[in-house]
Amino acid sequence: MKETALPPPPRALISQNPLQWCRFFGPGAVIASVTIGSGELIFPSRGGSIFGYRVLWVFLVVGFLKWVLAYSSMRHMVLSGAHPLERWVSIPGPRGWLHLFLVISFLITMPLRFAFLMGILGTACAWIFGVGDYYFWASLCVAIAVVLLLAGGYGFLEKAQTAMLIVMLGCTLVSVFYLRPDWVSMAKGLVPQPLGYSDWLFTTLPEMRDRSVWVEVLVYVSVIGGSATDYLAYTAFLRDKKWGWSHLGVASDEQLELMADSNDHAARLWLRAPLVDSVVSFITVVVLSSAFCVLGTIVLRPQHLVPDGINLLNYQASFLTALAPWLLPLYQVTVFMAFFGSIYAGPEISYRNFYEIFHAVPRWRERVPEGKLKVAIYGLCLGGGLLTLWLTRMYPGIEPIDIFTPVAILTGFVLTSFYTLANPWVDWTFLPARLRMPLWLAIANIFVAVVFLVAGLKALWDYGQIGAYLIVSAALLGSIVLAHPLRFLFQENEPANQ
Repeated sequence: MKETALPPPPRALISQNPLQWCRFFGPGAVIASVTIGSGELIFPSRGGSIFGYRVLWVFLVVGFLKWVLAYSSMRHMVLSGAHPLERWVSIPGPRGWLHLFLVISFLITMPLRFAFLMGILGTACAWIFGVGDYYFWASLCVAIAVVLLLAGGYGFLEKAQTAMLIVMLGCTLVSVFYLRPDWVSMAKGLVPQPLGYSDWLFTTLPEMRDRSVWVEVLVYVSVIGGSATDYLAYTAFLRDKKWGWSHLGVASDEQLELMADSNDHAARLWLRAPLVDSVVSFITVVVLSSAFCVLGTIVLRPQHLVPDGINLLNYQASFLTALAPWLLPLYQVTVFMAFFGSIYAGPEISYRNFYEIFHAVPRWRERVPEGKLKVAIYGLCLGGGLLTLWLTRMYPGIEPIDIFTPVAILTGFVLTSFYTLANPWVDWTFLPARLRMPLWLAIANIFVAVVFLVAGLKALWDYGQIGAYLIVSAALLGSIVLAHPLRFLFQENEPANQ
């Protein structure tokens, strides 16, 4: 087979100057910006308030573990042009069972995830404007998002959001040094150690007596740096970036052999792009998570203030007002932009995942109208999320963080463990030996998969015990059973008439 023409990578990518490589920080910025908005503002601050410097090691370890996952799948796609979901069709078991499990999981978790984000956004608006409840403000923001989605024009919002986040995060890092943290305690906090609740916490938040330390910390782990759903979309963005073979379709065996025979093949030189992008992204996530954790330790913990309920975001304003009171409006506007951007841009990430699922199914490939699919997924995210949020009004004791906890456990651990374990399997199954990931990276993926699976199973037990296991097992079993009558969807050719 004749090799598809693949242009050489830009000079900046193969330059000896590492600063030139930073031009290829692209898809990773999406993941970093998402976690800056919904992750670092809340959970590291909460962790610093509850545990102090002792929890810092969690963010360092999480950054490395999730980098292993993200880079491995990006690496495979740059070399082969195959998205993980295209390869997972061949995973052992009834053909397509994993895709069905993902569809079931996404349909259940997407409304919950967006209900959480809407609840946080509504809470922020109620605090900023001082009137109304978060249900009203969440509904208004969703209505505005729908209008903007219909009209288009996300570009300006994205640029404004990024600029404001950069300013706010710059002020936050300055605030860390201004408040003079205990550097020795910070260094000790980077060493793994047991975590526990202080007695004052049960006076401030009595409900924490029923929330295990394991579940509390694992929610942080699932959010910081994203989850399996984010990384599937993250990898899909490579089609738009046109790095290596990512936009040329699945490479044939002959094309892969040509790559394997040449160390200077253009596709192999392109590997530096996802490496740089992912490393910069996760370093950013770790640094910013640690900064917010330190500020939570310095500012919130001595006052026994824990971000929770209607106060998930307003306590953190003191991180900037410690520098100057006039920075409060900057914090408020940036919080609004960060979470509104998640509500507005989040459905696109969900759409990308469903698009890749349909693209991986031979009978659905090129047959599902993209426009209609996008409308359906957008509706499920925004409409389903808003409906879920309003249903919680019937149960006043339910807070936004309660909505997000089961989502964090399922997508952040159970699905992520599947994803990470599949990475080396995909390389070993479809790539020539000389193109496969190095042995250390394969071992790292297996290690991460085991860690996340054990952590997820432990969190499921602590959260819902037998009931939680039954729900996940039922979804898995249902997917395997359903895959048999639907196996025709995964056949390349029409079945012969019987």
